[in-house]
Amino acid sequence: MKAYKKIMNVVAELEKIVTSVILVFVTALTFVNVLVRKLSDSQFAWTEELVINLFVLLIMLGCGLCAREGSLISLSLIFDRLKVTGRKIFVFIITLANTAFWLILLKTGYDKVLTQMANGKLTSSLGWHEWVFTIFLPIGAVFLILHTIEYFIDVMCGEADCVNLEEK
Repeated sequence: MKAYKKIMNVVAELEKIVTSVILVFVTALTFVNVLVRKLSDSQFAWTEELVINLFVLLIMLGCGLCAREGSLISLSLIFDRLKVTGRKIFVFIITLANTAFWLILLKTGYDKVLTQMANGKLTSSLGWHEWVFTIFLPIGAVFLILHTIEYFIDVMCGEADCVNLEEK
């Protein structure tokens, strides 16, 4: 388990770097787009397409990092009232449900990418293949699955904050 945790720490650090770079790039691109729109008649219509699709990747990676810490939206009203054993059972159930959903998301995204590759459709502004952006969905789903499993292992081994509390 320690090897898995070390690998996931490296993956999480890379995710944080990629997320930070994307956020800076998207912010700068949006600022330039607004500036150009105010100063001249020309517009960077292609920037909107790029910004929207990069935000999808940003959100997927951010959700993966949240899943790593167990901080995705949860029912804390129930969870906080449980003892450690109950919390572990609850996390087990949530892990199964989340992993099933992430697998459906992965399969759906993968099928969509294959369909778009077969069709050869291009995006309207940039003229790039649509699958280039759609692939962000299955990539994000992979990270969500990895981090959900990582959190589950942390909880079961007693390393997560939610189980380090004293028994009530």
